[in-house]
Amino acid sequence: MHETGIAERIVALALEHAREAGASRITDLHLEIGEDAGASEEAVAFHLEEAARGTLVEGAALHFLPATDERALRLVWIDVECPEGCPRSGPAELPA
Repeated sequence: MHETGIAERIVALALEHAREAGASRITDLHLEIGEDAGASEEAVAFHLEEAARGTLVEGAALHFLPATDERALRLVWIDVECPEGCPRSGPAELPA
């Protein structure tokens, strides 16, 4: 399913950014999904739950932001927890 692949890519990008920041946990994902992106917020949220299971993303809150582009599907930033503090990470463009 298309949304499964999207969710897996979001998780992979979030984990990449979290590793770079030295994060121990991802607390929030901030996403933009345009009306013409080919996926709905509900579908992405549903598939993210499964894709995130067992990773630093599991349990992260999802925040959907107004899309700046109708075709946008973007991981805008993540909020993370780090043992010694770390910066907010983003943006990360998802391929269409």
